[in-house]
Amino acid sequence: MKFIFGSVVGRKFQKVSHKIAKVRCTKKEEHIVLENMHEPIIDIETWNKAQDKLNGYSKTRNRKYDHQLKGLVYCGECGNKATLRCREEKRKNGSIWRATYFICSKRNNYSALCDNKQISANLIEEVVNEKIKEEIQKIDLSEKEIKQIYEQAEKEAKSKSNLLQTKLQELNQTLKNIENTIEEIYQDKINKVIQIEDFKTIYEKKQKERNKIIKQIKETETQLEENNKKSLKINFKEIKQIANEFLKMEKPNKMILEKLIERIEFDKEKNIKIKFIFQKHTNVRMK
Repeated sequence: MKFIFGSVVGRKFQKVSHKIAKVRCTKKEEHIVLENMHEPIIDIETWNKAQDKLNGYSKTRNRKYDHQLKGLVYCGECGNKATLRCREEKRKNGSIWRATYFICSKRNNYSALCDNKQISANLIEEVVNEKIKEEIQKIDLSEKEIKQIYEQAEKEAKSKSNLLQTKLQELNQTLKNIENTIEEIYQDKINKVIQIEDFKTIYEKKQKERNKIIKQIKETETQLEENNKKSLKINFKEIKQIANEFLKMEKPNKMILEKLIERIEFDKEKNIKIKFIFQKHTNVRMK
């Protein structure tokens, strides 16, 4: 049987703030892993079989609530995607009161103390509907003007893609350098060039740096993927057709909205910013 030395995993939980007595589960990439710290209890083959069996029990989560704006709303304070929440209360007359709202995902899961509070989904929906109808009137521009909008949008998308590609290359190189350093200090430990305690200190520091870079790489890859998905090659006739579909619907579905809107942001003052796929940001201030 093939055995490996056991690992010690730390930082599985993190305190939200020194001001409150709450903790959160950290993500796997945030864990601090110290390998080869003790004799293994089981062999690696048994471990892998057990993990395969456990993974086979995973179930797809059925979401109870959904909203046509879900996935399009972001926190205007920290930039993270907003989470859809729904509250229900049964009234004395037997009726059900329901409130649907969006809240910053970091504030929702206590992973950060974002100042942005929740905002009613109905409020965002009203503003979105109003602004889409307003923007649709502008679609009656000439073919030349609409083509200019798309040419500028494509130019901006390509420029952003190049910047993200460069950033991704730099991050991957940084990750490679960190992993090389970790391998070097590991060899130094085996060859008894450095003491165990010194190894642990350096290893933990480099592991934190590694986890941070991995997180940045994933975020940059997501941004790059989203940027590449923005197909700005739709011609003006298709935009007009989408606009007409919207005007005919009492309540637009998610597919229509995703063809028109790139991103919606709200801040702690309930200012709502809408970025349309075919135009620049449009600002709206709620009174």
